[in-house]
Amino acid sequence: MAEVRWKRLAPIGEWIDRARPSSRSLSEQDRKAVLDELFFEPEERAAYVWRFTVLILLSTALAALGLIANSVAVIIGAMLVAPLMTPMLGVAASIVLADAVNLLRSVAMLVVGAVLAIVTGYIVAITAPGGQAANQFSQEVMSRVDPSLLDLFVAVAAGLAGGYVLMHPRASAALAGVAIAVALVPPLATVGITLALESADKARGALLLFLTNLVAIVLSALVVMVATGFTPEEMRSTRSSPARLGIIVSLAALAALAIPLALHSLDVVRDQRFTTDVIDAVAEWDPQAEIVSLDADIGDDRANVELVVSTAPNPAPAWELADMLSDGVGGIVDVELRVIREERSAATSG
Repeated sequence: MAEVRWKRLAPIGEWIDRARPSSRSLSEQDRKAVLDELFFEPEERAAYVWRFTVLILLSTALAALGLIANSVAVIIGAMLVAPLMTPMLGVAASIVLADAVNLLRSVAMLVVGAVLAIVTGYIVAITAPGGQAANQFSQEVMSRVDPSLLDLFVAVAAGLAGGYVLMHPRASAALAGVAIAVALVPPLATVGITLALESADKARGALLLFLTNLVAIVLSALVVMVATGFTPEEMRSTRSSPARLGIIVSLAALAALAIPLALHSLDVVRDQRFTTDVIDAVAEWDPQAEIVSLDADIGDDRANVELVVSTAPNPAPAWELADMLSDGVGGIVDVELRVIREERSAATSG
């Protein structure tokens, strides 16, 4: 009986053995194919830079317009056009290979691309028809100014996927999905938009999101490249290999970014709990009130509530709501209340 079971399982084992790479070292041909995807020869520099510039300008313009118009479809289109994933993976590859020249080129393209994207977002924000007020950012803009640890995990997963696709050319069709999964150009466009509308705090949040994605993608791609044998054999035996040093530096940078992300995540959770408390308090304060809009945040010594409600004439006074919230948080609560009064009338004729 055991022999029969083994014969049934044998083909599965053989399939696994065939699917498993025989060596953790890429061939020179495969390594060259990867490098051709990431880097350019000196004689191709002008064409590459021109192509990169056109794509970064168009993708950022699309992203900025999508952010302002609150259009998810347009933002996804911008992610597909954006060329920033290539130099990010180029940074990881050049670290693994100790290629200082291509490392500098990839970093330069990232810096130039980021600056162009921010400037483009700024220009679109001040010239787009209609635009938006500084205190009325679209939902898509707001979703990119408050990064959290969840964004870090998404970036790490996207970096692993991007590195895997790069090492396995037959899976290249999945690279578009990687570009959509991780936000690269939209946060930079958000930085430009928020700077144009003089909101420095939101600009810093969007820039933190981009830096988080950048470091996480480079680190994840480094790990995948080392694990799949992208490092040449002669460099692997060195204790102070560039790949090992790159991973250590990337981990340190990621840890430094994780601190503000963790603190912000705690703030978000606290604000969400306070928002729930405000909703419950409004229901007790005026059972007839319907919340139209609500913005609530709580700090260490003060909480702020901006509330618009629709209710019947002669609502309860705002100070009663403020007192109820103050008792709940044990501190000062500022309530800015706007009431939309419902006026009802009925008539019969004839």
